Amino acid sequence: MAGFGKAKEIQVKEEEAEELASTPVTKRTDSGAFAALRAEFEELQNQGGPKTHIFMGIIGHENTGKSGIVLDFFQKYCDETEEPKHLAVLDFDGGGAATKSAFYPNNKSIRCWDPWVMQTGDRTAYDYPATHDRVMSILQYTLSEHDQYWGVLVTGVDLWDSVATNCMRIADLGLAKDGIDAADNRGAGTGRRVEYQWDWAIRTTRFHQMTALCRGLVKRGVRVFWETHLKMTNYSSNNESNAQWRPAWEKASNNYLYQIIQCERNDTYDDDGNLTLSEFTATFEKSKTDAALQGQKNVILRTEQGKKPTWFGLPELQNL
Repeated sequence: MAGFGKAKEIQVKEEEAEELASTPVTKRTDSGAFAALRAEFEELQNQGGPKTHIFMGIIGHENTGKSGIVLDFFQKYCDETEEPKHLAVLDFDGGGAATKSAFYPNNKSIRCWDPWVMQTGDRTAYDYPATHDRVMSILQYTLSEHDQYWGVLVTGVDLWDSVATNCMRIADLGLAKDGIDAADNRGAGTGRRVEYQWDWAIRTTRFHQMTALCRGLVKRGVRVFWETHLKMTNYSSNNESNAQWRPAWEKASNNYLYQIIQCERNDTYDDDGNLTLSEFTATFEKSKTDAALQGQKNVILRTEQGKKPTWFGLPELQNL
């Protein structure tokens, strides 16, 4: 009988433990309700903050030196390191591969991914859902091998935004069969328009899946650079003064980035209208981790007729 009593006691304790484990912590009153969180809190003091402070957006029109800033920064790191880690380029607009080929052809640590998946058949648009899945896989792979990477550059983030938008129309809402169909915003063809404003939250969520993975990389010490073009907003022929050039990415992206640099090109012409001088500049529009850089404007490249171009780069990045 004593053995039976002991077994019954063990059974009761197991049932109580099972019931306790299935009870939400907000409804538990025992002293161990937050034991796991208490242990995690104590461990936080040993973790510190992110291992890098660079989660940077680089914005500007075409041919203003955006990719050049990052690859030059990486090359200087390689010049000072015996066994450099990799710079992975998620190359939506092809600018990363072109810059590497033209200026850093011998740097084997620069690896350029082509994120696009082409649609097969007689319609040659991109396969947007497959492209989205490929991007997720590339970044998840990079995250799993984060110790091997110095940084990640995403070129043409505006094109990633188009991937997210078209995935919403094709895969999530079923409004179009492919990218060509999805481009019909009027609903004049077989594709249909997005009916409800709240449906656009799907596109926002798809876009920021990349944000979440990039934040994970930054937390683990991998520098992340987003490069995008500018688009004109609030334009009206009746009131052109309201028009503004803004980064062509999901509008909340500015909130996630620690730094935002705007690249510009200023041209000088002679009296006959001939181009004589071009100065390429980079301005820190946002510098969350170094207030001294806020608003700072630097010349990164100068080209002048009859003279060799002078590249200065952006050495301030080495202190971030």
